[in-house]
Amino acid sequence: MSTKYIALLLAVSLIISIIYYFGYRKNVKIIKSIAVALEDALKPKDKLYTYLGGVLGFSVEYKVDGVKKVLANLRLIPRQSVLYLPFMFITSGKDNLQLLFYTKKPLRCEFHLVRKSPLNLTKPKIYNRDKLKKEPFVLKDTKFDMLYESENYDRKFIQIAKLLPIKYFNHLAITTDNNIIYVQLLFYNIDMETLKESIKQIKEFITKNYS
Repeated sequence: MSTKYIALLLAVSLIISIIYYFGYRKNVKIIKSIAVALEDALKPKDKLYTYLGGVLGFSVEYKVDGVKKVLANLRLIPRQSVLYLPFMFITSGKDNLQLLFYTKKPLRCEFHLVRKSPLNLTKPKIYNRDKLKKEPFVLKDTKFDMLYESENYDRKFIQIAKLLPIKYFNHLAITTDNNIIYVQLLFYNIDMETLKESIKQIKEFITKNYS
């Protein structure tokens, strides 16, 4: 093998190592920061974390006053993987935080607010979408699709949407089977103080109205 090819191989190896190092550190920092923000906001009495693939995120169950439980799922983009970089241009290229509040009071009528996005890259799966009524909805100059089971949906759910940071808010859902209020946030860089305050206000709103 010529010196030129050896040098090229070493250069590629160095680039891969640098991307892995900084991507790994970035994901570790995000995981720790979001865990702290969630705990500061929810004040759980107990918690159980399951970490995913080293630095790809976590799943956690919190025991929180005022609700049956809160589940959180964090899925991070693999910043440490050089092979993922080309796919960032054809996927959302964002981290995904999902929160599920299991309410004590029963919820009536399925309801969704889904952010409109180019090419539907962040369009969530709604299994009975065709059976739901649909209308446009605008929140803070941002376009959403509102889907609901009947006109009898609880108008207070709109107040939850207003508490979410509009920059990151992708999907709000109400499911009646298990009485779940579901929130999905998508982001690349998220302000942790904004996240903490938003989740804190949502928890207070839910415990006030659905405990």
